[in-house]
Amino acid sequence: MVQVNPTKLFLRFRFKKQGSLQYISHLDLVRTMHKVIVRAKLPLWYTEGFNPKPKMIFAAPLSIGTESVCEFMDIRMKEYIDPAEAMARINANMTGEMQITEAYYPDTKFTDLKWMSYRITIHTDGINEELVSDINDALSAPVVEVQKKNSDKTTDIRPLIKSADAVLSGNRIAINTVLSSDPSAFLNPEYVIKALRDKCGILSSPDLTSEYYDIMRLNAYCEDMTEFK
Repeated sequence: MVQVNPTKLFLRFRFKKQGSLQYISHLDLVRTMHKVIVRAKLPLWYTEGFNPKPKMIFAAPLSIGTESVCEFMDIRMKEYIDPAEAMARINANMTGEMQITEAYYPDTKFTDLKWMSYRITIHTDGINEELVSDINDALSAPVVEVQKKNSDKTTDIRPLIKSADAVLSGNRIAINTVLSSDPSAFLNPEYVIKALRDKCGILSSPDLTSEYYDIMRLNAYCEDMTEFK
């Protein structure tokens, strides 16, 4: 048995959330995970008081409508459990659209998570190399301003875009981008779409079957762009 200080015994899970589960809210995700980990019969640490709860912490919650193969959840344990066994127990209570892909005892904190990569796929009529060039020019401009929700002011999101590269992929445009995930400066990829709507006129049709987009979160990084674990 591995000896671990129980006051620091957090087990980290990396998981995917895809398909129809992209449409559940973060609150629904928390409720679901709570039920799943209880059913998995893990040696959970519970809070004290009249309503004891397991300690769960999530990193960079997703917006509704975004898929991901890079979600993180820390769960506090009262005693050591083999990560592979914990992963198997949880996955036995999950669907194919949401599965744990890694489990380990971390050396990092969620505050070390600074960047996340995404693939934004745009489906629209009239796709050509000129539109791809316009998108790359818009995202690499010195200033990329958007108006955020519940605000009359515009915000420059350019400092929060580490990289962005649009390429033509058949009848679609694929944008691979790395955005800030720092809690004090988190950039929702939806604002990248909003900026492109304003600058390039894409996704302006009311017909959602002819123009639409998909967002997939791919990976996570520390400040120096080493992979976050």
